[in-house]
Amino acid sequence: MNKLLRVSEKRWLLGALGLCLAARLSALLLFGAQLAFEGDVVHGEGAYDVRARNLLTIGVLGLEPGQIDVEGSSVLYPVLLAAAYAIGGRTLTVISLLNILFDLVTVWAIFQLGKRLFGRAAIGALASIFFALYPYLIFQTLSVAYTSLLTMMLSLTALSFVALAQRERLDGGTWALVVACGVSIGLLALTRPPAVLIAFGGALWCLPRLSFWQSAARLVPAALISLAVVSPWLWQTYQAFNRFIPIGGNLGVALWGGNSPYTVPFIQAGYPLLWMPEHLDVQAEPGALALRLVENSERLTRLTAEYLRAHPEQIPPLLLWKFYAQWTPDIFPTRNPINGVIPFVREPDGSIRALTDPEEIRANGFATEGDVYAEPLFNLFGRWVHRFYFGGLLILALIGAWQTRKAWREVSLIWLILLILTLFYVLTTPCTRYRSPSDPLLFLFSAHAVLHFWSHLSRSKVQGA
Repeated sequence: MNKLLRVSEKRWLLGALGLCLAARLSALLLFGAQLAFEGDVVHGEGAYDVRARNLLTIGVLGLEPGQIDVEGSSVLYPVLLAAAYAIGGRTLTVISLLNILFDLVTVWAIFQLGKRLFGRAAIGALASIFFALYPYLIFQTLSVAYTSLLTMMLSLTALSFVALAQRERLDGGTWALVVACGVSIGLLALTRPPAVLIAFGGALWCLPRLSFWQSAARLVPAALISLAVVSPWLWQTYQAFNRFIPIGGNLGVALWGGNSPYTVPFIQAGYPLLWMPEHLDVQAEPGALALRLVENSERLTRLTAEYLRAHPEQIPPLLLWKFYAQWTPDIFPTRNPINGVIPFVREPDGSIRALTDPEEIRANGFATEGDVYAEPLFNLFGRWVHRFYFGGLLILALIGAWQTRKAWREVSLIWLILLILTLFYVLTTPCTRYRSPSDPLLFLFSAHAVLHFWSHLSRSKVQGA
């Protein structure tokens, strides 16, 4: 290990990149046959596949041909997916290679963050290796999902703030970083709108490191550039729906999923928080679905506010159970609906009753056939691997956080990002997939703990010799 610590930064980085690529290509070769497309059955979020194909064939980003919509959590991902389809075709290999590209950039960004924030390239290298071998994110790479893109944009945005704060002179290089920071924030907003909240944490972290005017000269232009990046989409959706929509139009779905009388029973049973009739029972005439989804989100927002005003005593248990769902070492949801069996809460005592009758399922707004999530092999093997891998790194991260407490001014950027994202999802709808893009940032503290323990062990051996 001591010899490894003396390896050059370039070799550390190349090794981490190689591990990341090898792990994902191996997973693609081993499991690609099981995850490949069968007709129009998509592994992952099928709505993004539909949007990408509509964008390619008609030139409009939406679920219905020719009709723009804002229901999807990500605007940028289906655009990039459409570009990948245009270049290589609609195959699992093309999708995975696109996601792998994002992951390779994440490795580089995490490496740089460890080097710049913690002062040691080895910390960045080890954290990026933890990310490269993280089973949960490896398998997210093999699906139609924005997870890899969001992971990359979170890391790049954090790095852009660090790079800005570390340049005192307002020269050409600094202005280039200002542009990069603004573009990064804008693309992050288009990737996953709630994640853009971390920009406030980044700005707060930058302020004490420079004078007020130095900070303003960097942060204000970056903010304006980010607005310029997102403004075409905001203007387009305003024209389409005659109302301002902050990039994504499904906030009401997230609010009701995490703040309803069914939230705690669903978490306790291990089910995802989006399988509720209020979410899925959206009827619309052809061509009117996009507007109907926006109106449904607004209705669910009002429903959430009414429920919380009428039941303030439910707020503490809601927050506690959602915090558990966000940070449990297990993969939440721990159970998923399967074909013909839909979890449903309508019993007087709030308990879950599974719908199995096709007519009853349809009457409550669900489809009788859907994706089969409850794979026996995954439940027996994959979940245990995640518990040990993420659970172990989480414990190490908490130890690393304590070890770096004296350097809190530097490393607080990571904690601000994790805190902001946690607060948002605890106030709305939590799950492992929403948290996991920020896990590589957490692994920086895990890497610090590992290297600290190793250094202490090495010193003990030398003194005992």
